[in-house]
Amino acid sequence: MSLFRKKPDPLSERSRALEAEIAALQVQIKQAESGQPLWPGTPRLRSTALPGGVKVESISAAPAAPVFEDVDQQRLKATAAPAPSAGPHPELGPRPQGFSSSVQQLKRRFGLTPSSNPKLVKLLDSGQIQGLRPLRYERRVARNRFFILSAVLLAVLYGLFKAIVGSR
Repeated sequence: MSLFRKKPDPLSERSRALEAEIAALQVQIKQAESGQPLWPGTPRLRSTALPGGVKVESISAAPAAPVFEDVDQQRLKATAAPAPSAGPHPELGPRPQGFSSSVQQLKRRFGLTPSSNPKLVKLLDSGQIQGLRPLRYERRVARNRFFILSAVLLAVLYGLFKAIVGSR
Protein backbone atom coordinates (compact mmCIF):
# COMPACT_ATOMS: atom_id res chain seq x y z
CA MET A 1 0.00 0.00 0.00
CA SER A 2 1.38 3.30 -1.00
CA LEU A 3 -0.99 5.27 1.23
CA PHE A 4 1.15 5.02 4.35
CA ARG A 5 4.54 5.43 2.67
CA LYS A 6 6.42 8.63 3.22
CA LYS A 7 6.94 10.73 0.09
CA PRO A 8 10.60 10.88 -0.98
CA ASP A 9 12.23 14.21 -0.28
CA PRO A 10 13.51 15.70 -3.58
CA LEU A 11 16.25 17.67 -1.83
CA SER A 12 17.71 14.63 -0.08
CA GLU A 13 17.60 12.64 -3.33
CA ARG A 14 19.43 15.44 -5.13
CA SER A 15 22.02 15.70 -2.34
CA ARG A 16 22.65 11.94 -2.53
CA ALA A 17 23.13 12.17 -6.30
CA LEU A 18 25.56 15.08 -5.91
CA GLU A 19 27.52 13.22 -3.22
CA ALA A 20 27.82 10.22 -5.56
CA GLU A 21 29.13 12.49 -8.33
CA ILE A 22 31.65 14.04 -5.94
CA ALA A 23 32.85 10.59 -4.87
CA ALA A 24 33.28 9.52 -8.52
CA LEU A 25 35.24 12.69 -9.29
CA GLN A 26 37.49 12.12 -6.27
CA VAL A 27 38.25 8.59 -7.50
CA GLN A 28 39.15 10.01 -10.92
CA ILE A 29 41.41 12.62 -9.30
CA LYS A 30 43.23 9.92 -7.32
CA GLN A 31 43.69 7.85 -10.48
CA ALA A 32 45.07 10.86 -12.36
CA GLU A 33 47.50 11.66 -9.53
CA SER A 34 48.76 8.07 -9.37
CA GLY A 35 49.49 8.03 -13.12
CA GLN A 36 46.91 5.41 -14.08
CA PRO A 37 44.88 6.18 -17.19
CA LEU A 38 41.40 7.44 -16.38
CA TRP A 39 39.76 5.20 -18.95
CA PRO A 40 41.10 1.77 -19.86
CA GLY A 41 42.49 1.47 -23.36
CA THR A 42 43.72 5.05 -23.60
CA PRO A 43 47.41 5.43 -24.51
CA ARG A 44 49.73 7.07 -22.05
CA LEU A 45 51.23 10.30 -23.25
CA ARG A 46 54.99 10.71 -23.47
CA SER A 47 57.14 13.71 -22.85
CA THR A 48 58.48 15.62 -25.83
CA ALA A 49 61.91 16.00 -24.22
CA LEU A 50 64.77 14.18 -25.87
CA PRO A 51 66.49 11.41 -23.89
CA GLY A 52 69.78 12.17 -22.20
CA GLY A 53 69.10 15.87 -21.89
CA VAL A 54 70.28 16.62 -25.45
CA LYS A 55 69.58 20.22 -26.34
CA VAL A 56 68.47 21.10 -29.83
CA GLU A 57 69.17 24.55 -31.15
CA SER A 58 66.06 25.95 -32.70
CA ILE A 59 66.41 28.25 -35.63
CA SER A 60 64.43 31.34 -34.87
CA ALA A 61 64.11 34.31 -37.12
CA ALA A 62 65.15 37.66 -35.77
CA PRO A 63 62.11 39.71 -34.84
CA ALA A 64 61.18 41.83 -37.80
CA ALA A 65 60.48 45.53 -37.46
CA PRO A 66 56.76 46.29 -37.20
CA VAL A 67 55.07 47.30 -40.39
CA PHE A 68 52.99 50.47 -40.33
CA GLU A 69 50.78 51.80 -43.06
CA ASP A 70 50.56 55.41 -44.07
CA VAL A 71 47.68 57.33 -42.52
CA ASP A 72 46.25 60.54 -43.89
CA GLN A 73 46.80 62.92 -40.93
CA GLN A 74 44.74 65.77 -42.37
CA ARG A 75 41.70 63.55 -42.68
CA LEU A 76 42.09 62.46 -39.05
CA LYS A 77 42.36 66.04 -37.81
CA ALA A 78 39.29 67.06 -39.81
CA THR A 79 37.10 64.33 -38.25
CA ALA A 80 38.53 64.78 -34.75
CA ALA A 81 37.33 68.39 -34.36
CA PRO A 82 33.55 68.23 -33.72
CA ALA A 83 31.29 71.06 -34.68
CA PRO A 84 30.41 73.32 -31.75
CA SER A 85 26.91 72.63 -30.41
CA ALA A 86 24.49 74.83 -28.53
CA GLY A 87 24.32 72.67 -25.39
CA PRO A 88 25.61 69.48 -23.85
CA HIS A 89 25.14 66.18 -25.60
CA PRO A 90 21.66 64.76 -24.84
CA GLU A 91 23.06 61.42 -23.65
CA LEU A 92 25.33 63.05 -21.07
CA GLY A 93 24.14 64.00 -17.62
CA PRO A 94 21.16 62.82 -15.61
CA ARG A 95 18.04 61.84 -17.45
CA PRO A 96 14.76 63.50 -16.62
CA GLN A 97 12.66 61.01 -14.67
CA GLY A 98 9.39 59.97 -16.19
CA PHE A 99 6.35 58.41 -14.55
CA SER A 100 7.37 54.81 -15.31
CA SER A 101 10.86 55.22 -13.85
CA SER A 102 9.36 56.76 -10.70
CA VAL A 103 7.02 53.78 -10.34
CA GLN A 104 9.92 51.35 -10.83
CA GLN A 105 11.96 53.18 -8.21
CA LEU A 106 9.07 52.98 -5.72
CA LYS A 107 8.66 49.26 -6.42
CA ARG A 108 12.36 48.66 -5.76
CA ARG A 109 12.28 50.74 -2.60
CA PHE A 110 9.34 48.84 -1.08
CA GLY A 111 10.42 45.40 -2.27
CA LEU A 112 7.65 44.87 -4.80
CA THR A 113 9.96 43.50 -7.50
CA PRO A 114 9.38 39.92 -8.62
CA SER A 115 11.50 37.22 -7.06
CA SER A 116 14.76 36.30 -8.76
CA ASN A 117 14.17 32.62 -7.92
CA PRO A 118 10.52 31.68 -8.54
CA LYS A 119 11.19 27.97 -8.02
CA LEU A 120 12.35 28.59 -4.44
CA VAL A 121 9.33 30.80 -3.77
CA LYS A 122 7.05 28.02 -5.02
CA LEU A 123 8.76 25.49 -2.74
CA LEU A 124 8.47 27.82 0.25
CA ASP A 125 4.83 28.53 -0.51
CA SER A 126 3.87 24.88 -0.84
CA GLY A 127 5.88 23.76 2.20
CA GLN A 128 7.95 21.17 0.31
CA ILE A 129 11.25 22.01 2.02
CA GLN A 130 11.47 20.07 5.26
CA GLY A 131 12.24 22.15 8.34
CA LEU A 132 10.71 25.34 6.96
CA ARG A 133 7.13 26.25 7.67
CA PRO A 134 4.89 26.93 4.70
CA LEU A 135 4.29 30.51 3.71
CA ARG A 136 0.54 30.22 4.30
CA TYR A 137 1.23 29.37 7.97
CA GLU A 138 3.49 32.41 8.29
CA ARG A 139 0.79 34.57 6.72
CA ARG A 140 -1.77 33.29 9.21
CA VAL A 141 0.53 34.07 12.13
CA ALA A 142 1.17 37.58 10.80
CA ARG A 143 -2.57 38.14 10.26
CA ASN A 144 -3.39 37.03 13.83
CA ARG A 145 -0.63 39.23 15.21
CA PHE A 146 -2.09 42.19 13.31
CA PHE A 147 -5.59 41.53 14.68
CA ILE A 148 -4.34 41.25 18.27
CA LEU A 149 -2.23 44.41 18.04
CA SER A 150 -5.16 46.26 16.44
CA ALA A 151 -7.45 45.15 19.28
CA VAL A 152 -4.90 46.30 21.90
CA LEU A 153 -4.56 49.68 20.14
CA LEU A 154 -8.34 50.11 20.02
CA ALA A 155 -8.60 49.21 23.72
CA VAL A 156 -5.92 51.80 24.61
CA LEU A 157 -7.62 54.47 22.49
CA TYR A 158 -11.00 53.62 24.06
CA GLY A 159 -9.45 53.86 27.52
CA LEU A 160 -7.94 57.27 26.72
CA PHE A 161 -11.24 58.47 25.30
CA LYS A 162 -13.12 57.36 28.43
CA ALA A 163 -10.51 58.98 30.66
CA ILE A 164 -10.77 62.30 28.80
CA VAL A 165 -14.57 62.29 28.52
CA GLY A 166 -15.04 60.98 32.10
CA SER A 167 -12.95 63.78 33.63
CA ARG A 168 -15.23 66.53 32.17
